[in-house]
Amino acid sequence: MVTLHLVPVVCMTDIITKIGDKIMKNILITLLLMTFCMPVFAGGVGYINYEKVILEYQFAKNTAREIETKANEIEKYLEAKEAEFNKLESPVQKNKLEATVRNEMKTKEAAFNDFRNKKEELVYTKIHAVSEKIRLEKGLDAILDRRSVFSGGVDITDELIKKLNSAN
Repeated sequence: MVTLHLVPVVCMTDIITKIGDKIMKNILITLLLMTFCMPVFAGGVGYINYEKVILEYQFAKNTAREIETKANEIEKYLEAKEAEFNKLESPVQKNKLEATVRNEMKTKEAAFNDFRNKKEELVYTKIHAVSEKIRLEKGLDAILDRRSVFSGGVDITDELIKKLNSAN
């Protein structure tokens, strides 16, 4: 009976060893594939100070002024309507004006938000296009915002600003 128990134990040990070998082989193959398939950051990473770019890029400054002008127009509209409201004596007229202004403001606000979003997207697109050119020229793998980089990397902020301003 001892040999009967030994044979299954030996067979189980062989099976476990074979399974272990297959698993180990699969793990090694997976590790090798992961090593060869991982992107190589040989060129490095660039970064920009986006706030500085926005403050020093002339097109961005002009765009910010356009947005501010539109916002001021809405503010003046509200001030005029408030003065008109204060001149009214009838609660019915005040309610009617209030409802009219509320509806007009929804339209004005939607138009303003659309205008602002399009202008901001245009600025971002221009910055992205020039930063992509710099990335390719310098052979960088990526360009990040400076807040994403704790250490290392190549600061291309000033070069980006210079190229953006010379393009206009």
